[in-house]
Amino acid sequence: MKKDITLAQDNELTLSRHNFSPIEKRCLYYVIKEVRRLYIDKEIEEGDKVYKDLFSDMYLTLEPQQLQSLGDKVKDVYSALKRLQDRKIEIDNEKMWLITSWVLVAKHDKDADLYTVQVSREILPYLVELAEQFTTYSLTVALTLKSTYSQRFYELCSMYKNKGAFFLTLDKLRYIFKLEEFKTYQNTAELKRRVIDVAQKELQELYDEGQCDLYFTYRVKDKKGKKIMSYWFDIQTRKTDEQKRIEVQTTAEQIKAILQIVKTFVKNDKKYIKRLEIALHLNPSNVTEILQKLRIKVNDYPSGDIAPIIRYVLREDYEIV
Repeated sequence: MKKDITLAQDNELTLSRHNFSPIEKRCLYYVIKEVRRLYIDKEIEEGDKVYKDLFSDMYLTLEPQQLQSLGDKVKDVYSALKRLQDRKIEIDNEKMWLITSWVLVAKHDKDADLYTVQVSREILPYLVELAEQFTTYSLTVALTLKSTYSQRFYELCSMYKNKGAFFLTLDKLRYIFKLEEFKTYQNTAELKRRVIDVAQKELQELYDEGQCDLYFTYRVKDKKGKKIMSYWFDIQTRKTDEQKRIEVQTTAEQIKAILQIVKTFVKNDKKYIKRLEIALHLNPSNVTEILQKLRIKVNDYPSGDIAPIIRYVLREDYEIV
């Protein structure tokens, strides 16, 4: 995997209402990267004063290979930048309502072969790390994703990665993806098939190939009768996978320790040992507690009393007979 460039994107922007095409979104990823380079990673000096200029429109220059790699031809970039100029960003929260264009002006200097993009100062706070909470995501991954739904879900998962999960009502999902006006997406099965499953499949495939740092699985959160109202989205990362592996390994080792204790004191009853082993595997959440109790009993009582005590504890506390 190529060296990653980490981007930051404010949560309001991640949760804003839009439906970009993949090429438009990729153009924006480069815009966000340049915003960070100019306004976050590099302080602008003027005399003895060091400050970050967030009070005027931003002009950034992009090389052709940065944008033309997003499409086969220059006209693909032109089309994407035109659409970005036409599109509006709408943010509506407790503090304010804002509507503006993503790109105010886009120009291609054909002699110098450079693109210049003008971004409104109104959205600069939403493109840089000015809020305590923000999204981090990899430019490498962002530019790899083919589906606009994968791009949006990748940003959402990145935003909630430290929490491990997030939930969305289906109405909220349709709203932020701008799908609520399409009759097809009112059908939950179609929303799953055309949007959620597309994103889940692409992210997991890239994750399995080592080209993405996360993917998600999902499950029903709320239902109204038979109608699904919301989903939990569980974020899977290398860290969570490793933690699951450790937990499984730890549980297996604890079961082995329990069986060793019981075999030491409960002799000549292989069927009982087998029933115990099956019960432990069926109820792994009890394993740690059982092991702790057995170790205490072994330490507190004479060895001759341990066998009946073990049977009593397992029968009365865990219904293992």
